[in-house]
Amino acid sequence: MLLSNRRIAILHVFIAAMQACWLAALFVLLWPQPVSLWNAYLLMLGALLGWMLFLELLSRVADTPRYDALALVSLAAVSVALVRLALYGGGRPWDLGWIGAALRDTANWEGGLPPVIAMIGFNALLWQRASSATSRDLNFFSVGVTFRAGLLLLLLFGALASGLRGAPALGLLWLYLALGLAAVAVSRISEKASEAQSVGRLLPARRLIQTLLAVGAAIGVSWLVSLAYTEAGIRGFFRLFDPLWQVVRPLLIALVVFLGQLAEPLLLWLERVVTNMLRRGDPTAAPVAPAPPAQQGQNLLESLPRWPFDLARDAIVLILIVTAALGLLIFLLLYLDRVRKAGQRSEDEEEGLEGAAFGGGLLARALDGLRNAGRLIGRFGFGRDLLAAISVQNIYANLCRIGRQRGRARLPSQPPDAYLPVLAQIFPGEDERLRRITFAYMRVHYGAHPVSEEELAQLRGDYRVLLRQAEDGEQD
Repeated sequence: MLLSNRRIAILHVFIAAMQACWLAALFVLLWPQPVSLWNAYLLMLGALLGWMLFLELLSRVADTPRYDALALVSLAAVSVALVRLALYGGGRPWDLGWIGAALRDTANWEGGLPPVIAMIGFNALLWQRASSATSRDLNFFSVGVTFRAGLLLLLLFGALASGLRGAPALGLLWLYLALGLAAVAVSRISEKASEAQSVGRLLPARRLIQTLLAVGAAIGVSWLVSLAYTEAGIRGFFRLFDPLWQVVRPLLIALVVFLGQLAEPLLLWLERVVTNMLRRGDPTAAPVAPAPPAQQGQNLLESLPRWPFDLARDAIVLILIVTAALGLLIFLLLYLDRVRKAGQRSEDEEEGLEGAAFGGGLLARALDGLRNAGRLIGRFGFGRDLLAAISVQNIYANLCRIGRQRGRARLPSQPPDAYLPVLAQIFPGEDERLRRITFAYMRVHYGAHPVSEEELAQLRGDYRVLLRQAEDGEQD
């Protein structure tokens, strides 16, 4: 994360600063006392970066069981320290009377959310966001999803904070857009470097400065345009085109009149057809006189009334015209759809290893994930075996992600044992660890053989060794 190579560290800082925007709006909304929005932002950003740095250092010195225990203990300890120092700072350090006062204050909801609950809740939320950053895959697609989700949260919490607390969040919105554009740009640079098999190179400072200047120019121009995007500004803009409108208006009127004259014969014909159809179907019309009896040898068809035939003929003509118009419209729509899809295919980008297996959209990925979870539950039930199977799948997916970043992606139709030699080239000298992880993945993904607790601990240790080797390779 923050102690990785420059490109990964900058991405984590940008994403943390993005998340601090909507966290600050939520803090202003829920904190009982009035607080400045920018003070809340600096507080959320500092706390989030502090948690991220602490958890990253902790993951480097502690194994998985000890890491989980120490992370939970640190969450509880920091929560207690914050409540003691920030809310009940008076008194001697060894005085425990503040615990009773804190418990009494948690039951007092008259002034809104109690400060004790708000403090503990926000500390837990910051801890959760920091811990999730340790397992986040910072590719171009995931950064884009994070940007869209955070923007929706900022719009929601910012609107509520502005309406209920009188804290306008427009400045945070501009800051969020700038940070989001910078994060997306850096992730795109990282993805291009991965495709060019140059992930080990650090992001040059000159390239970073160019990216920030481009983002600043885009946000600055948008801000200047927004200043003129008012009712008076829009009216003034369109008023600039009054001379042009004076010239174009007679031409447009003449064009409309010309088109009307061209369509006049067709409209008159349609009017006659519809009028005849309505007149013939009017029950109040005068009854038709009965035809005289047919003379001997006279054609029977000549004795029948002609209006049903005329009505049927007009109806068929009208149906043919409408069908032809609809057919032309459908043809144009299909043509435009084909052109659009052709453009999408020409601009299509690979968005990850499992793109072909999971589908191109987020909904398809979610459905495949639910199907996979259903299969695992059917094999292992609810319990430790299910969690162990999910952990093994995540470990193998992270290895495949590293392989994709190195330019050696696993094909959707490629079996795991066939991809094992490729992983051995990416992680030289680690054949045994790769074999254990691959065979464990095949056991839980294709079969119903559970992984024991000792095997899972060994697999996690193998993955940490491989991940450390990959990080060392990026820094070289």
